[in-house]
This record gives sequence, C-alpha cells and structure tokens, in this order.
Amino acid sequence: MRGDTAQSHNSLAESGQLPEYEEKATAIDQEGRSGLETSAGTKTCWHCLVGATLKALLEPVGIEVRTEVPLLSFPPKADIILLQRRKGGRTDEQNMLMADGLRDLDVERILAEIKITQSMNEAALNQASLYDVLYRKCENLKKHQLRTVIVSAATAQKPFLKRFAFKSVGPDGVYESKPLWGEPIRVIFLNELENIPRNAPLKFFSSRTEERKKAFAVVDEAGLTRISTPFHYIMNGLRSTVMRNSLRHLDNAGITPDSVMRMGKRMFEATLDLMPEEELSALPKLEHLLGRKLQDGQLKGEQIGEAKMLIRQLQRRFGAVPAWAGEKIAKATSQSLEEWSLRVLDAQSLEDVFADRM
Repeated sequence: MRGDTAQSHNSLAESGQLPEYEEKATAIDQEGRSGLETSAGTKTCWHCLVGATLKALLEPVGIEVRTEVPLLSFPPKADIILLQRRKGGRTDEQNMLMADGLRDLDVERILAEIKITQSMNEAALNQASLYDVLYRKCENLKKHQLRTVIVSAATAQKPFLKRFAFKSVGPDGVYESKPLWGEPIRVIFLNELENIPRNAPLKFFSSRTEERKKAFAVVDEAGLTRISTPFHYIMNGLRSTVMRNSLRHLDNAGITPDSVMRMGKRMFEATLDLMPEEELSALPKLEHLLGRKLQDGQLKGEQIGEAKMLIRQLQRRFGAVPAWAGEKIAKATSQSLEEWSLRVLDAQSLEDVFADRM
C-alpha cells in the first residue's frame, strides 16, 4: 500500500497539476527559510519538537505526552519528555506506535532525556540519574512505576559504551547500563534503530541525513499520517525543515513546534487545493454540506481538513465512499473524525470504521 504523500503526488501528476503544487511548495519552503533567518540566534527547542511529534502520534491512542516536567514541587522544569499511559496496561494499538527501547518498558511513566545536538558523555548519564531520582520523589512514585531513558540522535563511540558497561538489550540501537549510583540507565541511539514504521517518528531526528530520509519514506509508505491530522502537519513541516540542513546547523534557528506545524499545514492545504475533486470526495454533496456548516459556524476550518483527509483514507482503503458514510462525516465532531481516521488503519470494512463501540 502506497502512502498518502506518494499517492497525492501521483494524483497531481495524473491531473497535470504537479508543477503548480511544486511551485506552491517551493514558495512555502522559501517562506520557511526566511522565518528561520528571522529567528536566527534563538535556540531551537529540540525536546519540544520531539515531544510535539510524539504527542501527535501517541495521544490519539491514549498515551499522554508532556514536554514540561516538574522535577521538584517548585520550578525549575527540565528539558525532558514524559510519556504516561492514561489508564490500565498498554494496548496493542499503543505498542504498534511505540518505538523500540520504549515499547518493552512495562511502567506507568517513561522519562526521556532528549540529546539531539548534544554529545553523550558522563555528565549526561549523571543528569539522567538525577532526573530519575528527583521526578520519582516529586511524584511520590515507586521504582516499578518509572523508567528513565536517554534518546540520542548520534551514536556514542565504542570506548564510551565500554567504559560505562553499556550492553545491547535486544533491538538494534537500544543499550542499557547499571551504574553503581542508581537505577539502570537505558540509551536509545536513533541512527541505529531499525528502519520500520514504529521507529520512524523518532528517527526524524537522527543525526545522519540518510537515516532521516529513510524515516520519512517509511512513514509515507506505511500511511502513518492517518494517525491524526496534527501528525500529518508536523511530519510535513519537519521534512521541509530538517532535510535541508544538518541538525547542528539548525540548533540556533529558533525552530518551534508551532512554526513546523504551520508549514506542514500549508503544505497539506496546497495539496488539497490542487487535488482533483473526485480524489477528494466521491460524494457530490459532501463539499456543499461541509461548506454550509462552516458558514453556519457549526464547523471550524480544521474540521473541514480532517473530513477531507478521512475521505481520502477511506477511498484508498475501500474504494468509493457511499452516501451514508458521507452524511456521517459531514455531521461528525472533530473527536469522531479523529477516531474514525485511526480505525482506518486496521478496519476490515467500511462498516467497521463507523461502528458504534461501547
């Protein structure tokens, strides 16, 4: 099954509108470059970008992602990410989207220290151990409730791994050490992770350009952009941002999740604007219904995009979309649209997508 991005480009090419799309995309990209120049000198918040990517990917399936994590009962807060399952054990659906090195940790919360342009060194290990102790104390957690990991864009050299007794613990790129001063420390090296869908969103931030390129291609091929509209936006925005420069070059570019989302959204809207009408919807009345609801204030502009995206997903999975499904989409809430988009991933029929569930 081809991914949404490749499919969209094929549709635009067949309709003769690919040059116009590429012209619009180039203009958006140039505006993004100008924005980076304006923000030059401002530190890029890498853990915010990683957190926003995981938030758009994992929160639709019930895993909370936070980028501001208090380590004490008072400030300051650390530049780390917290992954917390909302209730019960982790589901199969959640495990499908959790990267290697995270998915096997059967704990309520995972504290992830993000090292994108910083080096792995002894100070980083000490810092991770300190974060683990402070957060556990702040939240009054038991040892079995929390694991702390370090996510590193670059791979540490063998002498470093040997010095601190790091050993591979299963999947490629995942290492663990048991220091004398605290709990086991796990490190995930993004360059080494297997190039498969569940690892791809983290590999967007690999230090090697080729690894980032392969990660975006895997997401396209697997159709992971169907997870949620925000994930589609942030993936497109990241691709335009991190694929044109080394990550270190972008370290002082002032990139934020909001700026990446805005760029990705504009890229997506440029595709929608030029897609042939029959590609967007098999329903003659759907555009009219959505437009009327937008004018009446019953729908927000974001819901129009979500509805169109769902129509495209359904067409690619099941073919022509019947009128009854179009009516449901036109009347749906944003929450329902997001839920249905997620069900498309493993639904066996169109009816399964829209089935009422207790």
